[in-house]
Amino acid sequence: MASNRREVLKAGAGLRVRRMEVSDVERVLELRSVVRWAADPRAFDLLRGVRDARWFVAGAADGGLVGMVGAVPLGAVGILCHLAVHHEHRGLGLGRELSAWAVAYLKGRGAKTIRLYATGPAEDIYRSLGFREMGRRTAYRLDGREAAPGSADLRRVDTLRFGDLPELYGVDLWSHGADRSPLIFSALGLRHGKGFVARDAAGRIEGYLILDASRDPVRIGPFSARTTDAARDLLLRTLEAAGDTPVRVIATGPNDCPSHDLFQSLGFVGREDRLRMELGEEVAGPGGLVQYGTTPFVAT
Repeated sequence: MASNRREVLKAGAGLRVRRMEVSDVERVLELRSVVRWAADPRAFDLLRGVRDARWFVAGAADGGLVGMVGAVPLGAVGILCHLAVHHEHRGLGLGRELSAWAVAYLKGRGAKTIRLYATGPAEDIYRSLGFREMGRRTAYRLDGREAAPGSADLRRVDTLRFGDLPELYGVDLWSHGADRSPLIFSALGLRHGKGFVARDAAGRIEGYLILDASRDPVRIGPFSARTTDAARDLLLRTLEAAGDTPVRVIATGPNDCPSHDLFQSLGFVGREDRLRMELGEEVAGPGGLVQYGTTPFVAT
């Protein structure tokens, strides 16, 4: 990595990669505007609430920012996100350099697996760092509901409350292999605590769904459930809450994952977009909850 860094600094006429500071936020927003970043602008609001999340930026000699990348450690799993390089500085290896900094930070925080969503132009950068392809995510959207798809079992589904979080965190960690509690808590804070939880006959959590009902479309994620019945009830309860507002959710599983059948059965239309990639060990939880929808802000 050292030789590559020297090449970047030489070709980039004084570019320097460093940790992002609070004073950089305005210039980061300017960079986002220049590169026409498609990610939801509130991703920063969400991830800045995650302890130990870091961003690295590439600064030019005139003080401007020409690149950035984010790194979010979630225990054994680390998330690489928000890679952006100014178009005038592409082709110098800067994207690879920024990504390498993020990978080094995540490994230093104990991550054994690093995940990301890659746009087309960045796929080769990640391959050069050893990332492998895990399949494409599917963005589903439901715009109109001409007929009621059914009603949720209200005996099973209830509003997510603060007191549910310790059990939810434990079940989610056991199921997915990553400590996503900081991300879940931050998402709830950003979305004003909107969410639903499903329980089995014994009162144990068998699914949960977090949503942002203040947006158009309504955004769903994270969304996990142990059974398809629990997942369907959670989704139906969400559609009731959304009313006529369009609903959007991102599914990351393969084509035979039950999430696709569920969304399509309720009229959602999907399209494949970004490539999910991983570096390091494959994380396999012991079972439990199946992920039906991920947060739209970061690969989880």
